[in-house]
Amino acid sequence: MPCRLLSLVVSLRRFFLCGLQAVLIFGSGSALAAAATSITPVIIDVPSQGRAMVTVRNDRAREMLYQVTVMDWHVVDGVDQYAVTQDFIASPPLFTLAPSASQIVRIGFRSPARQTVEQAYRLVLAEVPRPGSADETAGVVDFALQYLLPVFVVPSGAAADPALTWTLRTDGDAMVVRADNAGARRVALNLVGLSRQTDAELEPEFSRRQRVTVLAHTWREWRFPMPAHQRAGPWRIVVLHSGSDSRMTFPDADMRTVTSR
Repeated sequence: MPCRLLSLVVSLRRFFLCGLQAVLIFGSGSALAAAATSITPVIIDVPSQGRAMVTVRNDRAREMLYQVTVMDWHVVDGVDQYAVTQDFIASPPLFTLAPSASQIVRIGFRSPARQTVEQAYRLVLAEVPRPGSADETAGVVDFALQYLLPVFVVPSGAAADPALTWTLRTDGDAMVVRADNAGARRVALNLVGLSRQTDAELEPEFSRRQRVTVLAHTWREWRFPMPAHQRAGPWRIVVLHSGSDSRMTFPDADMRTVTSR
């Protein structure tokens, strides 16, 4: 590998997640961001002792250089944490695509091991900036993007269903909803809210509409700022699971613990 390109790759590994152009991908099917790169699939499920493949297509009008890195994904105190890992091999780790061309990227464990709990990673696909590659069209800004795709390693054997335990508490000027996942698999949520209403289909008074993944054996929290005079219950926690059209409610949640499966 030429020294100049090697230096670029080392620098990219060091500062992988520091840029502002990172794209977190949560959906299903394929992803297409800024008419730049399409990726299939965008959620990667890897058998406990198997391999997986991802197809990358260059939808730009010029040749692009890509680099692939796999990162360990943990949640510490409710916050996502990423670290470069050697658990996976990505092949090829660096490749060039002509306009409209595609490349299959294969990933797999270096040392497969039996796991009883689903393991989480991120596959980072980075468009590597190249000297003289910027779009010179007047008024056009061309960004180099990084795509963060979730990678989940299926636990061996019969895994228990996800089990979320919900709690509600006050914290300063806010009500805080917390979900603890004691199960062996992840849970993806598209909405979490608080409501005094009995009908789950009615819009909750307070809600967060953002896809959040509660990894196995981790927890997440949602804060809802609320003046003290508005906190009188009873409250119902309102939840919409990813892939579901129906909301779930957990009644009488005022300072109590409720469990869903």
